[in-house]
Order: sequence, then structure tokens, then C-alpha cells
Amino acid sequence: MNRTAILLPAFFLAFGATAQTTFSVSATEVWKIAPHTQPDVEGHFIITNLTNQLQVIRWTRTIVSITPGCLSQVCDLNLCYTPPVSSRTFDLPPNEYGPIIMHFLNYDSIVGAEAVIRLKMSNENLPSDTVTVTFLFTSPLNRTGTPLPAAVVRAYPNPTTDGVWLANADEVHAVRVLSLDGREVARFTAAPDGYYSLSGQPAGTYLLVLEDAYRRAFQVLEVVRR
Repeated sequence: MNRTAILLPAFFLAFGATAQTTFSVSATEVWKIAPHTQPDVEGHFIITNLTNQLQVIRWTRTIVSITPGCLSQVCDLNLCYTPPVSSRTFDLPPNEYGPIIMHFLNYDSIVGAEAVIRLKMSNENLPSDTVTVTFLFTSPLNRTGTPLPAAVVRAYPNPTTDGVWLANADEVHAVRVLSLDGREVARFTAAPDGYYSLSGQPAGTYLLVLEDAYRRAFQVLEVVRR
């Protein structure tokens, strides 16, 4: 399976969009292979204005985790910004569309470098009209040349009041649970029954980083604990 890029469709009911939707995105999860020999790896999605009026969109970047020494930068429909810039607005003309690009920068060729980054997209005139896209940049390296597992794992129930089961999880050997501020709040080895408890964590949104047998991240799942 070609793992150069995997884009999953956006399901707005699952990711918090409102009944009034002024824009859409082509994916809510973007996964990219980031070889250490490639200093700049791009992940992108398409944003579309669903109305016949100009919309002002704000993007806000949250770096959940990133290998020290690596950087990221965002390009919207107007400009490409320097790595320190974490939020800007841009005009989205009526019925128009264009790419939003996240760059993962590994200028020092750090072996095994990876990052989990979230990009929140909101309408300035309707702040409740919001969707968040999660980016995973992951290293392809291991000692055997084995390709990364397919990103087909599902978490359910989601939202949850306690924990989640993982389906299609035969390749999962470890699960890292990250809070949105980047803290690793739990780590599990693969559970025989596929169940992972969040009962010790406060209500909120968490990211499950799934690792294969070589400790390579190959998928990120967003889970909400109520």
C-alpha cells in the first residue's frame, strides 16, 4: 500500500461542525511519510467556501508533539508564514477553494523524526463553524524495510465515558495517549481485548498515537472523553 499520503474524508458531525456550515475541508486527518533525508515534507487539504459570500477564515496551529530540532510552518491561500507564526486569517472568496499546506521541516536530517500537529479552522464571522485537521508526520525507518501498517484502525465508542476499543488493530503494538497540550498522559502495550481505559483522565479531547512493532507512529485517532 502506498503510504506517501493518506487523506480521510471529513465527517462534520463527528468533528464538531454546526448545522450551519459555511466551508468544508477535504480531510480531517492527514498522514505523511517524512524520511530524514527530505528536509521539507508537505501535508495538505483543500478548503472550500460553500457559500456565495466572502468568508474570513482563521487557522490556529497547535503542535501537540514534535521531535526537538524540527519545525513546522503553515501556508494558507494568501501566504506561507515563518515557523513561529501560529495563527492568521485569510479571505476565502465566494464558492472558491484552495490548499492549506502544513510543512514539516527537518533541516538537520534527524533520524526517526516525527510530529503530531493540529490545525483548527474557524469562520471569523461564525466562530462555531469550526473543524480541526490532525497531521501526522512519521518516519519510515526500521531495520527490516517493512512498510508502515495501513491506517485503518477505528476507535469506538467515541465520544466515550470511560475508554475505547480499537478495531482493525492487529498491527498496533503500543498506544500513546496525548493531551492537546502535548503531554503523554498514558501509554499502553497492545491489549489482547483491544480495550484502552481513559477512566483516570479528566473529560476532554485526547489523541491516541498508534505504534507498530518497530515503535513507529502510523496513525493518530482523536477521542473525546465526556
